[in-house]
Amino acid sequence: MKVSSAAILLTALFMMGCGSGKPETVPASGKVVFNKSTAPVGALVVFHPTDPNLEKKIGGKPFGRVQEDGSFKLSTYGEDDGAPEGEYGVTVDWRGNPKANGNKKGISLTTGDEESRGSSAGPPRLKPQFSNPQQPFMKVTVKKGDVNEFTFDVN
Repeated sequence: MKVSSAAILLTALFMMGCGSGKPETVPASGKVVFNKSTAPVGALVVFHPTDPNLEKKIGGKPFGRVQEDGSFKLSTYGEDDGAPEGEYGVTVDWRGNPKANGNKKGISLTTGDEESRGSSAGPPRLKPQFSNPQQPFMKVTVKKGDVNEFTFDVN
């Protein structure tokens, strides 16, 4: 039985296209600002898919951690790989002890102490409206070919 090279090529292309079946990601990032001037370092930014089928396909939610300059990059399958196209509700959860290392006001976050940088433990430092996944405070759309840079002011 002879198999043509075209049939082999088509089979190879079909198999490459099948992949993992997970939606591809596009770069998505942004900045979070607290009280118009402070970066909530360590805060967790979560993009909750509005389509429950998308969440099932990707196996979770895209997320990122706020850095010293207030920036974050979303990760879905791997570090900083972005998010699949779609509409999302956004939450920001910033926790930790704002008084760690003598930080009485909880505003200067330049220490290396994880507790003062917004770890995942401790009391919430933002109003509950910013971290409620059932009622996200903002809706955004991630779209291939767009810049997909978002700014969130969490006062």
